Amino acid sequence: SICCIHGVATKRRYDFFYFKVVSFLTPGDIYRYDFATDATTHVKAIAVADFDASQFAIEQQWYASKDGTKVPMFLIYKKTLVRDGSACCLLYGYGGFNIPITPGFTASRCVWLDNFSGVLAIANIRGGGEFGEAWHEGGIKHNKQNVFDDFQAAAAHVAAERFSAAPRITIMGGSNGGLLVAACANQAPHLFGCVINMVGVNDMLRFHKFTIGYAWCSDFGNPDDAA
Repeated sequence: SICCIHGVATKRRYDFFYFKVVSFLTPGDIYRYDFATDATTHVKAIAVADFDASQFAIEQQWYASKDGTKVPMFLIYKKTLVRDGSACCLLYGYGGFNIPITPGFTASRCVWLDNFSGVLAIANIRGGGEFGEAWHEGGIKHNKQNVFDDFQAAAAHVAAERFSAAPRITIMGGSNGGLLVAACANQAPHLFGCVINMVGVNDMLRFHKFTIGYAWCSDFGNPDDAA
């Protein structure tokens, strides 16, 4: 399964360490690695009651953005899914501040997957930290449109591959991701059926004048600076 290591624990005097592995469907498996024996042992699985992760599939697909850049996307769905475009899809993105969107467990997403038999799509668009600083810089300031293009291409890919269809695709993002979905909803409304904009940074002329907003100039630029 596609997963990610979340946390490593040991002490200097030990010849072993523990690490935790999580995925979109499992909150954590704890393993122990011993240097002396070069062996990895499964210690504990964190179980979720009444949720059978084995009925779901996780895959990563790559698609082409508007400028030809290849962008990866995670797709999570029931193995019984019929790819005829009839399923609903929740497409999530962030694309900013060098933050990578890696596999992680969210109970509410699993409840949605289990009860609505939909498709969860997570696009690793530019602006994030998935592939280093170049990937980040490819989605900031004057390159911000790349982020929106990447996300719109993700929705088009979901529909083209028959995981869902445009009227059944909901896009969701928060903060910088709220800006993302707001921009995409205005630029390409034909690609989505619903938009969930959570605490979006939508006032791009005055965001830097309130609370911590000035710190966001690193990605958005300074509206007061004509350069």
